[in-house]
Amino acid sequence: MISQKKQQLRELLKIHFGYESFLPGQEKAIDNILAGQDTLVVLPTGGGKSLIYQLPALVLEGITIVISPLIALMKDQVDSLERVGIPATFINSSISPEEMTKRLAKIKSGAYRIIYIAPERFYNQTFLMELKNIKVSLFAIDEAHCISQWGHDFRPSYLRLKDAIKLVGSPTVVALTATATPEVRDDIIKQLDMSDVDMVITGFARPNLQFAVVPTPNGQKIENIINLFTTGSDMGSGIIYVGTRSKADELVEALTDNNIKAVVYHAGMDANSRDWVQEQFMEGKAQVVVATNAFGLGINKKDIRFVIHHDLPGTIEAYYQEAGRAGRDGIPSFCLLFYHQQDRYLREFFIKGDNPDPAIIIEVYDFLLRRAGLEVDAQASILITYAEIAQSLSESVPEMAIGTALKILEKEGYLSRPNEKTSNSFLKTKKDWVEIVASLSKRAKSQLEIVSDLGLKYRNELIAGWEFNPEEVAVVLKIKKDSLLRAVKKLAEKDLVEYKPPYRGTEIKILKVVEPADLNLDFKALKAKAGRAYEKLNEMENYVYHLGCRQSYILNYFGDSRSAPCGQCDSCLKLKKNKDQGKSDYRYKEYLN
Repeated sequence: MISQKKQQLRELLKIHFGYESFLPGQEKAIDNILAGQDTLVVLPTGGGKSLIYQLPALVLEGITIVISPLIALMKDQVDSLERVGIPATFINSSISPEEMTKRLAKIKSGAYRIIYIAPERFYNQTFLMELKNIKVSLFAIDEAHCISQWGHDFRPSYLRLKDAIKLVGSPTVVALTATATPEVRDDIIKQLDMSDVDMVITGFARPNLQFAVVPTPNGQKIENIINLFTTGSDMGSGIIYVGTRSKADELVEALTDNNIKAVVYHAGMDANSRDWVQEQFMEGKAQVVVATNAFGLGINKKDIRFVIHHDLPGTIEAYYQEAGRAGRDGIPSFCLLFYHQQDRYLREFFIKGDNPDPAIIIEVYDFLLRRAGLEVDAQASILITYAEIAQSLSESVPEMAIGTALKILEKEGYLSRPNEKTSNSFLKTKKDWVEIVASLSKRAKSQLEIVSDLGLKYRNELIAGWEFNPEEVAVVLKIKKDSLLRAVKKLAEKDLVEYKPPYRGTEIKILKVVEPADLNLDFKALKAKAGRAYEKLNEMENYVYHLGCRQSYILNYFGDSRSAPCGQCDSCLKLKKNKDQGKSDYRYKEYLN
């Protein structure tokens, strides 16, 4: 029976996906699924993980559930499947309860073969009860490292999957990831309670990728990046990762000023702007995406020729996953990491923001009780900003830490955050508009155009003082909201205008009132999580100073200690150059000196 299904799958592989054969690891994992064996799959980025569950879904009797954390990309994945004739749908927070009910009814009737579900759905009891009435043959967990607290992208909602698997009748389970150390692999198996599990690991090596670290003792990273584009050969298309949104804006402006077609992407952009950026990049209209780590998951562009990191990533896992988006077509591509000795401070800032000290969490809770004037057993709601909370604390902490503290208190049922309140931005000129336009650099063409159009359309409002909605104004001017705000902030930095960003307040509802010292939180686990984050950062910084093969260092981190030197990274070529005392064939050899 299995052999018949395998033959059928080979035919379907060609019909739906256009492939004649499987990539390494795919066939073994699919064999396990057909045999009903739980499987943990670790394939490198671009190794074809999705095919492992999409293809068997066509021949298994029941539905295939796919757990994915990528809510924003589920529709794209479903659309891609439907284009190749595979009926699929998704259920997440973007659809209404009525639409969810309709889709569940279609699933029961056999209209779909694959259903993508966000892990947060398993908090919904109504949804869970509906699932009990659906025959599930395969339970696939994408980005499975998210279930492990030892992983680089832990998501608590993944911890509910073990119970969800039992609820739907304990079907065959396949967990898939591109980045998992031996420790994380063991934890995935444990957290999912996978039985008689087989591991399919094809190795992490990406032989077509050329790695290098570029020291920048003078800190002039942007200048070095610009030089790559303006003094070398054609770079092709690629991604430049930065640590902050402000750095993304700064870098994309520098690139566009040098006639390099660049767009910016970060989590602060609205959905339409993010879609537009992705479309520009995928269609080749933009050569470069300058992005925070919000960009990349689910981007199926095979001809990315380079990935550059302007800032130090926080973990080896994050770095290799992001760098691995280059060269998915197997053609040589390069991965540069620019480094300055102060880069670690930014990462430590993020770690502190993501792992507030237990004393800070207690202090935040205490402040909220006092602000609400609450006594034991009372409840109240308050509207407040993170900045106001931060100002009340005994030590200076980033607003990110405030958000994390609130998230932890919310997770344990002490409070909820039902609504966020925002106001419009405010803008008023400080000088004559002609003088404002004249003060701008003639090289900043896009900024000049935006400011000129802004003055033509809203000059009177700007002189009087203007409350405006950036999204609406961007639509009127036929530009992206991010481009508008970049131009406005530049004017404010030069003291040409008065600019006030929108007020962003959070409604906090106190659900449980206890003495702050009696908060029932696992502070030991929170401290251990912070400790692991610093250990991973140390591993990442060690990579920078490593004198041996870059790729071997990464592969050893993931448990592959038998890998031979790649022979093409900056370290390998330096060793070769010193040994042969000859010329290096490294594409960016100027950085080897």
